[in-house]
Amino acid sequence: MKKLLTIIFIVSIISISFTYKKEQIKTSQLSGEIDFYIKKTIEQHNIPGLALAVIQDDEVIFKDYYGKASLEDRLSVNENTLFRIFSATKLITTTGVFQLIERGQLQLDDTIAKYIDDLPIEWQKIQIKNLLSHSSGLPDIMKYESTLTDDELMGKLYNDKMEFETGYQFSYNQTNYWLLTQIIEKITGATFDKFILKNQFSNTNEGAIFSSNSQEELPNRATRYFYNGKRKEYIKATDNSGVRGHSGNGLNITLDEFIKWDEKLKKNLLLDKKTKSKMWSPFNYTNNFNYQKENFLHGWGNYPMNNQKSFGFSGGNLAAYRFFPDSNTSIIFLSNGYVSPVYDIIVNDIARLAISKLRTKGCTLEYNVLGLIERNEFNEALQVFKKLKKENPKSRFENLRWNINGIGNSYAWEDETEKAMKVYELNAEANPDWWISFSGLGEVYEARKDTLNAIKYYKKAISLNEKNEGYYNEELTNLISDLQKK
Repeated sequence: MKKLLTIIFIVSIISISFTYKKEQIKTSQLSGEIDFYIKKTIEQHNIPGLALAVIQDDEVIFKDYYGKASLEDRLSVNENTLFRIFSATKLITTTGVFQLIERGQLQLDDTIAKYIDDLPIEWQKIQIKNLLSHSSGLPDIMKYESTLTDDELMGKLYNDKMEFETGYQFSYNQTNYWLLTQIIEKITGATFDKFILKNQFSNTNEGAIFSSNSQEELPNRATRYFYNGKRKEYIKATDNSGVRGHSGNGLNITLDEFIKWDEKLKKNLLLDKKTKSKMWSPFNYTNNFNYQKENFLHGWGNYPMNNQKSFGFSGGNLAAYRFFPDSNTSIIFLSNGYVSPVYDIIVNDIARLAISKLRTKGCTLEYNVLGLIERNEFNEALQVFKKLKKENPKSRFENLRWNINGIGNSYAWEDETEKAMKVYELNAEANPDWWISFSGLGEVYEARKDTLNAIKYYKKAISLNEKNEGYYNEELTNLISDLQKK
C-alpha cells in the first residue's frame, strides 16, 4: 500500500520542562526559556539559520537571530537577512485579494470567467472563493515543466480533467494562486509584485522582494539548504518556479519587515476588522469533512490550541506565521534548512511558553513526546502525550500525531517493523479515534505476514474513516480482499 505521508525523519530531542508561575511570566524569564528551546531545536535539527519573533499586545517580547544565512560564506543571520517564506506567501496574496474586495473591485462570489477569457466549460463556475480555499478542483500546474510559456501551460491545463467537482473538498493546488495573480493584474493594471509591495510593505527595495528562484543572487538572502543525513552534509536548493510562482511561494522578507506587516494587519491598516473577519471565516466544503470545514479558511489555516484560535500558514517546511487573536500574540518563524519539518510543533511550543492561557504547570511540550519516541522510550512517550493532552484538553494535536506517524513510516520503510509497530500503537492509544494509526498498524502486520491482524486493523481504520477521507477506504477494502484470498 502506498504510504499516507512522506517520510519524516525526527531526530532525538532533549525533553525540556519550564518553571510555571501563575502570574504573567516576566519577559526576561520568557526570553531565556525561548532562547534555550530554540538553541536545542537548532542543534537537534541541524538548522543552519533561524530568525524568530514573538509579538504580544503590540510589543515585541522576543526577537533574535541564530546561525548562518550562508554556510559557504559563513554569513550570520541578522536583521538584514532575507528569508524566502515559500507557501506562507499565500497569506500575503490572500490579503491583497481581500484588499480588492474591501475596495469593491472584486467579490468572493465572482466567477473567474469574469476576469479570464476563453475558459473551458468546467472552469466557468469556479469562483474567487474556490481559488482561495483550494476547492476549485483544477489540475495542478506543478506536474508540468516550469519552462513552459504561460500560453503553453494554460493549454495543457485546459485539456486536463478536473480533479473533483468545484467546492467539494480541499486539495492544495498551485494553479489557484497563479490564476489569482492573473486576476489581480487584470483588475489593477499593475504587476502582481508591484501591487503587493505598494499596498502591504513599507520598504520595497530591501525588506521584501519577490523571487521564486532559489539560484537567483539576491543581496542578503539566506541560502535554502536540504540536509543529507547519510552524507552528513547540506545541499543547496535549486528549485525555480519563475514569475508564475510569486503569488504562491515567492516572497523573500526580513524579520523586521514581517514584524511591520504583522503590526499593520493587527491595527487594521491592511484590512478593516469586518474584512478580516470574512477572510478568517471557514469555507463550507460540500463534502463536509470536519477537519477541512473547521480548519481551512479563505487562504488561511486555523490551528486551534486548547480552544484558542490561531490563524496563519507555513511554507517550504521552513517558515510559519501564526496570529492568536484571543491573546493578541503573533509568532514569526523563519529558517533556511532542517532535518525534519517540525516548524508547526516549534510554533505550538513557543505559543505554549509565551501565552499565559496556554501555559500550564510543568509546561509539557510537544518536543517532549518526540524526543522520548526517538529514544525508543515508547511507554514514557505515551504517558507524556497523555499528560500533554490533559493539560490542553481542547487541542487536537494534528501536527504532533502526523509527526509521530511519520516516525512510524520511516521505521516501516527501513524494515524496522517492531519499532514501527510500537510507534503506531502509541499513536493509536493516544488518538483512538484517528484512522491513520490503525491503517499503519495494518501495514506493519501485513509486512510481517500476520494476515489476521492486518485485516483487523484495516477494518478498524475503515470504521473510523467514516467520511472516506482521501478515498482510502476503497484502497483498504481492496487490500482486505486480497489478504482474504491468500
